Amino acid sequence: MADLVDKILKKIGKLRRIVVIGDAMVDRWVYGHTAQCQDGCPKFVQESVLEVPGGAANAEQCLSNWGVKTSLYGYTRNNCPIKCRYVEGGKIIFRADDDRLLRRSEGDWWARGLALEMVQSAGGVLLSDYDKGFLSPEFIINLINLCQKRDIPCVADMKRSPNIYSGAILKCNSGYQHNHDRELSELVYDSSTPHRLVVTDGPVNPIIWDGKEPLGLGYFLPPVKCVNHVGAGDCFAAHLVLGLAGGFSLKEAAALAHSAGRVYVQFPNNRPPQPQEIAADLSTALA
Repeated sequence: MADLVDKILKKIGKLRRIVVIGDAMVDRWVYGHTAQCQDGCPKFVQESVLEVPGGAANAEQCLSNWGVKTSLYGYTRNNCPIKCRYVEGGKIIFRADDDRLLRRSEGDWWARGLALEMVQSAGGVLLSDYDKGFLSPEFIINLINLCQKRDIPCVADMKRSPNIYSGAILKCNSGYQHNHDRELSELVYDSSTPHRLVVTDGPVNPIIWDGKEPLGLGYFLPPVKCVNHVGAGDCFAAHLVLGLAGGFSLKEAAALAHSAGRVYVQFPNNRPPQPQEIAADLSTALA
């Protein structure tokens, strides 16, 4: 697995565009400290603010150091959900979300139309679903069907019922798997065309279903210090699509994605990993 990065880099110039479709958001990081105020409640004294791409926008950004062409279709930055996290002493102490879905969902038909056009020439597609309204069930079905017709790897990073994403390569975390175990089992084991599935579990190696039996990566990696877990799933999903677009097996693509996520969590503020950092992480694998 240690040579996965070199294999992808040799193909970058020939890879078709990676298309990310879904709930683009803004992650707003507010740094400061708490104190008491004359209103009889705690106050947060703001010291600095940083806004970075989140959700689908973060997933696209996570591929920015590879030199591969990407396209993002979702809410525009000035009209998207915002997750505002208040941080004191390196710890998130409060989060405030601005969703306002009804205002956003009406004026984005053009982005969906462009997404359907671009998918037809894509090398890989990521459906980044945070259940914020951009990906309707009908739109998801159309995208997956189009990818199937053109034999394009399509990964669904799931938040809603697994059946909505039928036909895609499924990606979720262990919490989602536990909540939707029955539906996932039906898709993976009982479907006439068994679905491929990758389940992440934080620092633990992902589990892969690429047939009837679950697979591991076949090696262990030493622990790393987690500085920021926010958006790690976006990073994993984006690199999973990159690996599949490069012709990797699902297991190989998951290995690339897992090491990308391990690099990602070691830095603050949704920092995209460097290919050489991913290669260095893969080189630490122990049988």
